[in-house]
Amino acid sequence: MKSITAASANSQQLEFQYDAQIPVPWGHMSVWGPDHGIPVLAIHGLMDNAGSFDTLAPLLPTNIRLVCLELCGHGYSSTYPPGVVLHYFDHAYHVKLVVDHFKWDKVVLLGHSIGAITLFLFASLFPENVSRMISLDLVKPFSVSVSKLPVVMRGIITQMREFSETGRPLTVRYEEARQSIFDNYKGSVDEKAADFLLVRSLKKKADAEDAYELPNDLRILVRTLTLTEEQIKVLVTNIRCPLLIIRASNGLKNFTEDVLKEYLGIYQASSADFRIVNVAGSHHVHLTHPERVAPHIREFLLPLASFPTSKL
Repeated sequence: MKSITAASANSQQLEFQYDAQIPVPWGHMSVWGPDHGIPVLAIHGLMDNAGSFDTLAPLLPTNIRLVCLELCGHGYSSTYPPGVVLHYFDHAYHVKLVVDHFKWDKVVLLGHSIGAITLFLFASLFPENVSRMISLDLVKPFSVSVSKLPVVMRGIITQMREFSETGRPLTVRYEEARQSIFDNYKGSVDEKAADFLLVRSLKKKADAEDAYELPNDLRILVRTLTLTEEQIKVLVTNIRCPLLIIRASNGLKNFTEDVLKEYLGIYQASSADFRIVNVAGSHHVHLTHPERVAPHIREFLLPLASFPTSKL
């Protein structure tokens, strides 16, 4: 891995310790972080990139090797070829590729939003590879009722057909890109947080002072394989590792209290050490107010003091 410096479009300097490209069949996946320590694989949310963890990383224990993976089509990672569609299990496959690349027998998982969904799936499929798991503002993977599955899948396929024709990068001014984040995130991020995310999203155009290329691969917004509630329950009951869920007071609320209680019961019965805590903030509280999240993560990772470290 090599040391790099990334500059945001408004000339602020952000330091990324190390950045590397992992070869995959369709191109490469980008990861950044230190090159030694206890491996913790972090995965960002739906419209984010590895910059989502920029503010949290410095507050974690110094013996942690936080490896931030950018999913297909995000940040510096390659997109899928034209015509190829994404589904949730693609991302679990991506995690498997990374774990195998680094030859990790055990890894701690840290995920936000769709990144957490990815890690729930991976931990249920490969429980032997996961020592601990942390979910940021996601209690369970999204689901659809069996009766609505045909209608939902029809809509997804129709949308994917439309999105496949809009894959060219957009040319934008920096403030336009920032405003786009405010609009799309609906108050979940502030201006400073937007700058962190834009560092790895925008590419400066050499022929203009304030012109940047913004990826426009809308396939990343839709997952073609939707799971039913019954399928999700079967999957998550296979998670055996200690599990920490950190919920934001103004975060995701996509299920009823009865569903919440049911899943908390599942985790308490299957996980070796299940914890759930609530913090004040938005869906991106780990980015906007990492000091509210970091203490819970540090406490959860304390038993790893003697855990084997890894190097590149």
